[in-house]
Amino acid sequence: MTAAALIFLLTYLVVGIQQIPRLHLGRPAGAMLGAAAMVAFGVVTFDEAKNAIDLDTILFLLGMMIVLGYLELSGFFAVLERRVLGFARSARSLLVLVIVSSGVLSALFMNDTICLMLAPVLLRVTKRLGLPAAPYLIALAVSSNLGSACSIVGNPQNAFIAVRSGIALLPFASALWPVSLAGLAVATGLLTFVYRHQITGSPLVVPPPHEERPLQIWLLTAALVSGGGMLVALACGVSPAAAAMGAAAAVVLAGATRPRAALQHVDWSLPLFFGGLFVVMRGIGDAGISGAIVNAIAGSASGAEAAATARLAAGVTVLSQLVSNVPAVMLFVPTLQAAPAETAHGLWLALAAFSTLAGNLTIIGSVANVIVFEAARREGVEVGFFEYLRIGLPLTVLSLLGAWIWV
Repeated sequence: MTAAALIFLLTYLVVGIQQIPRLHLGRPAGAMLGAAAMVAFGVVTFDEAKNAIDLDTILFLLGMMIVLGYLELSGFFAVLERRVLGFARSARSLLVLVIVSSGVLSALFMNDTICLMLAPVLLRVTKRLGLPAAPYLIALAVSSNLGSACSIVGNPQNAFIAVRSGIALLPFASALWPVSLAGLAVATGLLTFVYRHQITGSPLVVPPPHEERPLQIWLLTAALVSGGGMLVALACGVSPAAAAMGAAAAVVLAGATRPRAALQHVDWSLPLFFGGLFVVMRGIGDAGISGAIVNAIAGSASGAEAAATARLAAGVTVLSQLVSNVPAVMLFVPTLQAAPAETAHGLWLALAAFSTLAGNLTIIGSVANVIVFEAARREGVEVGFFEYLRIGLPLTVLSLLGAWIWV
């Protein structure tokens, strides 16, 4: 347990706080070293480490990134950039547009997908306008989490909860949409206040583009049809990994003359990052650290519903920062399955809301956050741990409080 706790702490420092003096390790390298240390110090065996890696998650991300690579080649993001600039009248209205659009889209599609699509667009737009990228990237990350909280297709943990609890799409959404709406309103207020000196209401002056990239209709059509087919497959119950890799295979076949160029747009460090984190999480789980935290903070699901949901909120918030929100949800499933029938429905909904909202607390609290800030890092834009925390901490506290009162 001591070795697991120490390895996790060091990994968290490298992954979460990127500006450690004299240490120039990126998040993927930090996660990989943490995984290697878990094996080297005997916390997990090599076979256990291999089994800990969730191949479905890796394949889902890989398939999505290949489809997005072809969208990039087709000129789709350049067109989207022009449309965004056309709607925005000021830096502040652009910020609100990012919050609303990513929040709504994340309720309809997987929030990880929305972040993969919009992060490069925001980096292009802010660079072109000479605006600070950090507020807009933070807005994208937190609003995609908030919007996805009310939908079973919004994020992986909600889909998992829907399967285990038996709560259908419409009852789930009707119970939690006020939580998402209130959270997006709070996020808008916080971001516009914290960045009021940088993000103003002054009219934007949009410079002309350096070059007009022609839209390649065939590649665009192939990528959009493949992406649409993936959504249909997901709606029909196909596993996310199979749907995403099927879409990737289809778009590669359709655009077979450009596979090398498209694959250059894939961030191959992301699978490495998540693979390493899965092993680290397995290590702290096998060492009993995660279970001890669940028992110490959340306890059982018995007792008054308000007290049980408060304990659940505290436990899932802490664990989401330790192991990310998807594994945190899995750790709570045995507790909720043992809950009395009269309180179980509300607790399942609470788990969905709390686990998603808790992902906004830190820069590595959710997969969506990691996707956004890794995309920024590749373009030379660093968003610091504590800069994010200025928004993440108050937003998480207020949204969790609101969700607890509502549920």
